[in-house]
Amino acid sequence: MMALKTDYKDYIPPSGGRKYKITANSDGSSSVEDITQYQQVGDTWGAEDINQVNKLVNGAVYPNLLDNSDFTNLVNQRGEAVYDYLTGIGYGPDRWQLVEAKYTLASQTVTSTGSSHTYGSQLRQIIPLEKIKIGDTVTASISTESGILNGTAKLELKIDTSVSDLPYVIEQDWGGVKIGCIKENVCHVIVFLKENKSVKINWVKLEKGSVATPYVPKAFGDEFLECLRYFVGGVGIGSAGIVSGSTFRVLIPTPVPMRTAPSVTVKVADNVVYNGTFKALNTTVSNITRQRNGIHLHIGMAASGVNNYPGIAYGLQCDLSADL
Repeated sequence: MMALKTDYKDYIPPSGGRKYKITANSDGSSSVEDITQYQQVGDTWGAEDINQVNKLVNGAVYPNLLDNSDFTNLVNQRGEAVYDYLTGIGYGPDRWQLVEAKYTLASQTVTSTGSSHTYGSQLRQIIPLEKIKIGDTVTASISTESGILNGTAKLELKIDTSVSDLPYVIEQDWGGVKIGCIKENVCHVIVFLKENKSVKINWVKLEKGSVATPYVPKAFGDEFLECLRYFVGGVGIGSAGIVSGSTFRVLIPTPVPMRTAPSVTVKVADNVVYNGTFKALNTTVSNITRQRNGIHLHIGMAASGVNNYPGIAYGLQCDLSADL
């Protein structure tokens, strides 16, 4: 499970002993440099190595930087049984995106699709930069039908690099796992498939440091709350708002504050009822702002000349997406 250095050796100096170079500094002090040509040199043992080993001995479990990572019990607010990039579903289960790939929930399987594979077949998740930064050492782990695999890498910024060109952190005959930042504010963990390959996934983990610690799934409720920061589906039924001119101004409550102001897709427009009158909504959404207790927005409607009158959208259903 460890990814520490494994080539520790005692340094062996030449028969003439060690040699040092003393240099006078401008502040009156002296610097001592070891210039010995050793007969044997091994890995160095330092504080990082000691800390990592001690954490393993103590049974440490590092936090997983991924959301919705237990593929045996996924949060799936969009409600699809199969997500296929070729049919226009670029998103998979919550927090996961698909590129030239298909994901089937029942079999927990991601499959390569498409013919050109311009971008390579990917099941990927974007990692917010408040969780991770360029230069961090991170360890990725994945549990598949063939066992648990892990690998360590330093997170590097590779502007405008194709995902296909990113190196594997974990590589198998079906593909593997890649980690990369190809834009200044976008870091991906990618389950990357080789052409015409598939793999069944049990779980995926990304953690800071050079040690792969045990995977401990979150409770489903905790995972669900975290996912709600990024996507909330089918909300708005019975929302009270204000009819003003040709817009319906409404605050749609959300269970938790969303990560940022989301994009809003009206799935069911239906009507607004006000002053005993039914007026049809349309799907035009504007003035989207995030509040602590919900999302405030304006929806277009077939009405005019009415100002600041309370109404209720009984059948309204919206999807709110703040995916990175």
